[in-house]
Amino acid sequence: MSILSDMMKYPRLALDLRSFLQNRISLEQSKLIISERLRDREVNFLSRVQKGICQNPRSPYFRLLKIAGCEFGDVESLVKRDGLEGALHGLLEQGVYLSWEEFKGKKEVVRGASRFQFKQSDLDNPFISGWYKGRSSGSRSRGTRTKFDLRNRLDQSVYKLPMLEANDVLDFPLAIWKPVLPAVSGICQVLDFWIMGKPVVRWFSPVDESQVGASLRDKLALRYIIYGGRLWGARLAKPEHVGLARAVEVARWMAAAKSESGRCSLSTSVSPAVKVAQAAAENGLDIEGTHLFASGEPLTEAKRRQIEATGASVSSVYTISEVGRIGIGCRGARATDDLHLVSDSVAMIQHQRKVDHTDMYVNAFLYTPLLPSAPKILLNLESDDYGVVETRSCDCPLGELGLDHHLSNVRSFAKMTGSGMTIIGSDFVRILEEVLPRKYGGAATDYQLLEEEDSQGRTRLSLIISPTVGAVNDGDVIASVLDELRRNVHAGGLTASVWSQAEALQVKRMEPIPRAGKILTLQLMKTDSLAPR
Repeated sequence: MSILSDMMKYPRLALDLRSFLQNRISLEQSKLIISERLRDREVNFLSRVQKGICQNPRSPYFRLLKIAGCEFGDVESLVKRDGLEGALHGLLEQGVYLSWEEFKGKKEVVRGASRFQFKQSDLDNPFISGWYKGRSSGSRSRGTRTKFDLRNRLDQSVYKLPMLEANDVLDFPLAIWKPVLPAVSGICQVLDFWIMGKPVVRWFSPVDESQVGASLRDKLALRYIIYGGRLWGARLAKPEHVGLARAVEVARWMAAAKSESGRCSLSTSVSPAVKVAQAAAENGLDIEGTHLFASGEPLTEAKRRQIEATGASVSSVYTISEVGRIGIGCRGARATDDLHLVSDSVAMIQHQRKVDHTDMYVNAFLYTPLLPSAPKILLNLESDDYGVVETRSCDCPLGELGLDHHLSNVRSFAKMTGSGMTIIGSDFVRILEEVLPRKYGGAATDYQLLEEEDSQGRTRLSLIISPTVGAVNDGDVIASVLDELRRNVHAGGLTASVWSQAEALQVKRMEPIPRAGKILTLQLMKTDSLAPR
């Protein structure tokens, strides 16, 4: 899509943006919408299957249903007989799903004697417009782009006020520490909170446009939304570059907001949330009673302790760009990263699978978006995440709405995480097995990447190099890895910039750690739901 074609869409966007920003959705209206969507889950699902798949031959799911011998009436009968999740399990058993590798284009779709490939655009929702296509802040969306649609933003925004209420910060100021475009999470939050009558008062960005590799299209889109919004009376927050090394500036805002208003909240990624807490403690800043919404990487027990040592509280938020909001934490969490599954807009089942490059098996999540405005038409899409699922009541506002399915111990089996940035594991496999041996010597088995957590709750990526490789300069090796990410990995510039600031990558001179008698290139952070075979 060219800049010229984008510009031709801007007049229509101006009208859509004006209409969008004039919406005001109250807490009561938000709860009513969620309740209605819970009631209509099966109807919404069947409508998406009928219109978005069965009447759309371009969809890979159209072919998968044909291979399975399923027509729309068969899917409808499954739902009527077994319920929505039961029907999804039945379709999974018949091969109607996409694995994470198939979705990313890393593997051909193979079902019995049938095999085919598809384009990412074949999964796009044909019933929504999209003047801009963005990506997530990490590299999980490598090779995919997701439509930025204002109708979908309206549908997703209804979670904002219940989330604030469930964490006792509904009536207090809110700031975000999120990247600028092409990462969409920052601008989405600015828009969502505005129409909920809860404007973001400060938008801190850990990277500037040059660090994130923003294109001219990205720069124009960001300014068009912010200044176009102001023309329509919406005082949307502008991003302020505050690097990770300047976390104390965010902590000072929290302390000042607390002093003035009694409490406040900050939405950011998990590792930056820890940095804010550490900066507050080191500089004697009072953030007791404030709240942090943490996303982008696992909220572990060590990280939670680091944040709560300041007297602040923290809850998890879980989103996948291609799917939408997945889970929201509350103050009544039983597990460290306890999340309410937003089952009004997404259906989720699990299945067991082996993790590439390891000897581990996980119960992977498969998601099916239910909202008509969801950016992609997906049915049993395997994400690269796994974890623990349970059903239980909770007396928080989210539980009272009927969101009683809970997720916890959510981890990725396909990517490495640090400082809120992620990288697909297979990209690192290439760097470790090909790039580093070629440049510094040794064999592929002399290098290993270990995801671990230090005593202060920081996620570290330890690059293990066998002593048999000989003398190498640690800084040079790290620079080589980051340069390779910048050059050859989608969103690698953003990831490399943040990891460099956070010093998230460190070298350890030791023999790679064997598991079950094998040297595995990647060693993931282990949880109870990831087990060797």
